[in-house]
Amino acid sequence: EGVTTGISAADRATTILAAVAPDARPEDLVQPGHIFPLMAQPGGVLVRAGHTEAGCDLARLAGLEPSAVIVEILNEDGTMARRPDLERFAAEHDLKIGTIADLIQYRIRNEKTVELVSDCLLPTRHGDFHLYAYQDIVGNDIHLALVKGEIHPEEPVLVRVHVQNSLCDLFESTRDCGWPLRSAMDFIAGEGGGVIVVLRNYDTARDIVNRIEEFKHGIKPEPRCDGKSSKNDEELRTIGVGAQILTDLGVRKMRVMSAPKHLHALAGFDLEVTEFVNTDEKQEA
Repeated sequence: EGVTTGISAADRATTILAAVAPDARPEDLVQPGHIFPLMAQPGGVLVRAGHTEAGCDLARLAGLEPSAVIVEILNEDGTMARRPDLERFAAEHDLKIGTIADLIQYRIRNEKTVELVSDCLLPTRHGDFHLYAYQDIVGNDIHLALVKGEIHPEEPVLVRVHVQNSLCDLFESTRDCGWPLRSAMDFIAGEGGGVIVVLRNYDTARDIVNRIEEFKHGIKPEPRCDGKSSKNDEELRTIGVGAQILTDLGVRKMRVMSAPKHLHALAGFDLEVTEFVNTDEKQEA
């Protein structure tokens, strides 16, 4: 209501105000439109280190409705502006600038979304590990950490953040499973120490059957279209929750057991990657 084509800046502003109203309903908006809605994860940047969560967190911390408008700034030549470009843009227009890492650091100093609930010594065929159980206070999930040896903040420690996968973990499949859990345990045992964080991922019956079908027909997993997280979402969640657990365990410098990749906003958790460690098989996850 109150808009024409929805394309103009004025129409978009009206649409945004309608969308973020406390009593907003789906029927208040014409769909599809020119404003694309995104849903932030509960727990914000501590759970998923993404721009959607950062925008909502910033508004919430300011005492406002936890909603935000995020945009991508382009350079004059049409390329996406990177951090140095954005710093120049902010200086030119007298704008404040912050990073997701800054926001994570602030929230970590004041709150967290996981807490240690239990621990024990766990004998395994790979030797003894210390098992820690952390509860995610957002979703009430229990995540686990296996620690071998002593952790010293000033010394790099082997780290593997593993997202639970029923078929890969139960049957040690070598197909599209990245670095298998048992192989990671064996590698850390051989090195004399390290940390494995196991993030719970409750596969539904449909998830398991779909994965079997993918194996059967030799196809790559299809992008999610059922509202569940994409691979990028999963990586951001892995960083958000996994980093909190690693920080609580006293880890600061990491030798990450993974192929090299960009880890979003890791500095916000006071964590530093000193190197990426691969096996001879060149695991990709």
